[in-house]
Amino acid sequence: MKATQFCLAGLLLIVSNVYAQDSSVMIATQTGNTLGLTLSGYEYKEPSLNVVISAPLIGVDYTGTYAFGNDWFVKADARYAYGSAKYSGSGTQSNIPYSYYDLRGLVGYDFNFAELGGFVLAPFTGIGYRYLFDNQGGQTTSGANSYNRSSAYVYLPIGVTHRMKVNDTHRLETVVEYDYLIQGTQVSQLSQAASYLPNVTNQQLSGYGLRLSSMYQFDAWSVGPYVSYWNIQNSNTVTQTITVNRVSYRLTAYEPANNTIEAGIKVAYSF
Repeated sequence: MKATQFCLAGLLLIVSNVYAQDSSVMIATQTGNTLGLTLSGYEYKEPSLNVVISAPLIGVDYTGTYAFGNDWFVKADARYAYGSAKYSGSGTQSNIPYSYYDLRGLVGYDFNFAELGGFVLAPFTGIGYRYLFDNQGGQTTSGANSYNRSSAYVYLPIGVTHRMKVNDTHRLETVVEYDYLIQGTQVSQLSQAASYLPNVTNQQLSGYGLRLSSMYQFDAWSVGPYVSYWNIQNSNTVTQTITVNRVSYRLTAYEPANNTIEAGIKVAYSF
């Protein structure tokens, strides 16, 4: 009888331990998928020209993660955001369709610091591509003709994820990232502003980005703030000959130094 009671008590203890392990939150990088929805404020500035483009944006993103089981992992990120922007500079212009997408492939490694209170540091790097379309063709309140433009960045993300337990079912994940600009390409549809102007492509070779996010995760859902920033220097100059009323002129065009900041909140579901 006593032996039977001992066996039952041992079995209950094992089941209890297994349940506790299963219900405890994992802080190591896990294989899985995450869908996110974001609401943010966006502002682009060209300080030398007093140009500002601002917009509220709504975005969706997806992250797919594969953990190899030896602390290495890979990730694929995709993000799309859209909004209606306002321009101020040479007059003002409103209701400008404004959108961008961002694609990234990342690889990283988990360092587990269980002896220091239980947290993971997961540095990562990879390659990123960001494409923005500014559908600004039209006319401002001052009568200046505006034009569509697109912006493409190829960049090297370098960052680290800090992940820690809050309790047995919740955790906090914070990401800090530096983005090194490899190359930026700006395409300006100047012909929309005047028929005698050419479309111009400029290259940007100097700049960087910063990202910071913090997500409070409970069960499959998570929520938290994020901010991203870009600082891009003057592009190269492009010189072309244009003809106006049978008179030839030399046109020199460049993309001025600019900065962009976006801050918002994200809600995500992992599965």
